[in-house]
Amino acid sequence: MLPRLTRLTDLLRFGLVLVAPLAVVACGDQTANAAPIIDSVDAPVTVKAQKDGSYAIPVTVLFHDNDGEAITRLHYRLPPDIEGTVDVPEPNPTRESALVTIVIPASALEGNTPLSTRVDDRAKDGRGSAAADGRDHSRDDERHQPRALQLWIVDGRGAESLPTSSTVTLN
Repeated sequence: MLPRLTRLTDLLRFGLVLVAPLAVVACGDQTANAAPIIDSVDAPVTVKAQKDGSYAIPVTVLFHDNDGEAITRLHYRLPPDIEGTVDVPEPNPTRESALVTIVIPASALEGNTPLSTRVDDRAKDGRGSAAADGRDHSRDDERHQPRALQLWIVDGRGAESLPTSSTVTLN
């Protein structure tokens, strides 16, 4: 009986050796990177063009990361097709706010909104006349419409927050 008990004990030890690594792997997902959270965003409602035609949008973001990760980037999208990222200055795991400036170049705004009617077509069909300078001023009107500036924050391991929006008008 004693040899049988010894053999059973040896089998149990061997089984523990096989199962222990699986337990470690199963617990490994506890270190998964949770997404950071944006608590609030402060951005101006209206932004005026700079001398070069670009727009500088100062944005203050309050945030936290339950994993204690440093926030490294701000991802933004300005419809219909302007998107980019800005590095957070001096990322630090204890930091819970950042002031960044999103710069939208004038060239990014040119031609990104389709017009229902072109200047030449309006002049030909009598629905309007072309401007004296030949420019399509209706595009300027579309540029000055309020837009939803969508923002995400990204932590040091690449997890991205849920988006939040702020309305901005480019004048």
